[in-house]
Amino acid sequence: MDESSDPQIALTDAERFPLLEDLSFLNTLKQDALAPKFNFKSGDRLDAVQLSKVKSYKKKYCDEKIFWNEGQTPVWLNDYLKWCHTTVPFYQNRDGDLNASPTISREDIRKYPHLFVSNEANLEELLVYYTSGSTGPKLDVLFDAVTQASWLPQIESVLKDFNVSISEGKNTTAIALICAQEKTLTYASLSTYLEGAGILKINLNPSEWNHPDDAKKYLEKYNPQILTGDPIAFMALLDLKPQLSPKALVSSAMKLTKGTKNKLENYFKCPVIDLYSMTECRNIAYATELGHKAIRSDLYLEIFEEHEDVKLSNGERGELVITGGNNPFLPLIRYRTGDFCRLKIENGVPYLIDLEARNPVVFYTKSNVKINNIDISNGLSRLSLAGFKVHQTKDKVIQFKGYSNDCTVEEILELLKVIFKNDIEVQIDIQKISQNNTVEKSLYTSEFITD
Repeated sequence: MDESSDPQIALTDAERFPLLEDLSFLNTLKQDALAPKFNFKSGDRLDAVQLSKVKSYKKKYCDEKIFWNEGQTPVWLNDYLKWCHTTVPFYQNRDGDLNASPTISREDIRKYPHLFVSNEANLEELLVYYTSGSTGPKLDVLFDAVTQASWLPQIESVLKDFNVSISEGKNTTAIALICAQEKTLTYASLSTYLEGAGILKINLNPSEWNHPDDAKKYLEKYNPQILTGDPIAFMALLDLKPQLSPKALVSSAMKLTKGTKNKLENYFKCPVIDLYSMTECRNIAYATELGHKAIRSDLYLEIFEEHEDVKLSNGERGELVITGGNNPFLPLIRYRTGDFCRLKIENGVPYLIDLEARNPVVFYTKSNVKINNIDISNGLSRLSLAGFKVHQTKDKVIQFKGYSNDCTVEEILELLKVIFKNDIEVQIDIQKISQNNTVEKSLYTSEFITD
């Protein structure tokens, strides 16, 4: 792949939305006087065949939701494994029996992305997304338009549990992804699956807008039905005190605390859903009182020992391992997520109990400017770090520990000072990677507490 993972724009709007003849609402969203300085163009690219596949996926795996009971496996699993071992190079020399299949890791995908592509995948439909590397070095994830669009029926199936539905059709904004970062892609788009409804991704950073109050006014004007984002972005949105009436907020990427959830629900007067997802396979489960309830019946969930390929029984705590999905560019067989929980089957539905995923951490400059840990991940993603830890002491000193054989203290220092606006004291420790060391999972922590 090209050294730069920055997106390349080459399509026209007509090519991005081959089934939508009327793009007037898209132009309205982009050209509004209150609109942000959008820096990207996005479209679902669904043609008639692909849209049909998304709807079939919804019916089979999101509407019916036939999971499995304890001691059983899903009805689709044997055919899926046979397909993987027949068409996916990475699995072709492995045993086709799931019980004999070793686990795979993020490092396998990072090193050999091409080997996970099924021989039946249409390369003309290839799309590439890369993670920021919040749990390790950045990762290129390959997918197609159907896989991408399937996110919507997955979300619809969650909203259904809250008696919430998304209204379809043009001239309504279905979803707005809210960000509060130094830099990120932003765009206005439409959903063919939702019959032309608007999709927004915006960044609340004031530098992205022509006037300080435009972000609030723009959101109020188009009043998205569903707001998605991480807890930090939602709290930044709350600071604006917008007059919005969303049907639901969907929080992901970081752990949502009860205090934050309650504050958001009290203000927006709607459910706030804590969604557990991964770039590698999209949505997995959402938080309930019992635990995180599985969303998709096309993902088989297992629990393994952290350091050995040993499957644990339901009720034992270990690392969540996933098999399945509908992505021909990245079929997963026993993929280690790096997150830990217990598995419980309740009335034929899997629940992830005491799930320990990524936690949101806010850092501060000496003058108390908030820094989102996603901005740190994005900044560090271009460096060859196998992992890192960032800790802020109660005196606001940033302590950085990284694992790399070629990154220097000087370039880490320069990058962190840019992120923290040259208003921070930084201590840096670079650990060399050897053949027998253990690189710890990337982690953000802080001792600094504000009122």
